[in-house]
Amino acid sequence: MTTDNEQTTVQGVAERFAQAAEELRLTGRQLYRDGIVANDQVLSKITHGWQKPTKKAIELFCQKYGVSAAWMYTGEGNMYIGRTMPFAPTMENVEGKLFYNTDFKLCIDNQGEPIPNGEEKPIYVPQIGVVDFWCLNLDDSLAPAIMPGDMIALKKFSTWKEYLPGDFDCIVVTNGFKVLRKVSAKQDDEQSIVFIQMIDGKPVESKIPKNIIVEIYSVVCNLHRR
Repeated sequence: MTTDNEQTTVQGVAERFAQAAEELRLTGRQLYRDGIVANDQVLSKITHGWQKPTKKAIELFCQKYGVSAAWMYTGEGNMYIGRTMPFAPTMENVEGKLFYNTDFKLCIDNQGEPIPNGEEKPIYVPQIGVVDFWCLNLDDSLAPAIMPGDMIALKKFSTWKEYLPGDFDCIVVTNGFKVLRKVSAKQDDEQSIVFIQMIDGKPVESKIPKNIIVEIYSVVCNLHRR
């Protein structure tokens, strides 16, 4: 039987787990990709009090993101191992990738190349791996996984015409439009690519002919802006 003190402790851990994720600008999708949670909806459930983080999730979270396990379990001491936040986007003169402070529809031309406007700044988040550049997403077609206002890190595909595996988020560039979509795991048409978008909270499949696609960028990471 769970005591009131035990229930309070568990609730406190869940609240601190959600607090740390928010401060580190981590999304449910990022936690899922990093192997912390079982699916990309778990963080939302934890944040709303519908689910508690597992011991394994807490341990992996702390190891991956430099969060103090003692703080996570007790709420005492510093949140981070050491004295500062272990990582966050930094807009400094460091060796990073350029952040285009505008929507992807405006900073990528119809040939799939970024368009500089003189206001780009280097952004450095070493934990996410190799990317080509950053920009903003103002689209809601993959909410709540990727929200309007999120910063997104993009990596250009070089061989997408030969084979495109399913289940990842991407920016599709054609001569007529640029869209944020998830590639469907089901690809049953050699002439088209099946994508998924969210309409009224429900996933809807659509097809884009391969012959009109100019370029595809994979969304390597998305970070909530403050």
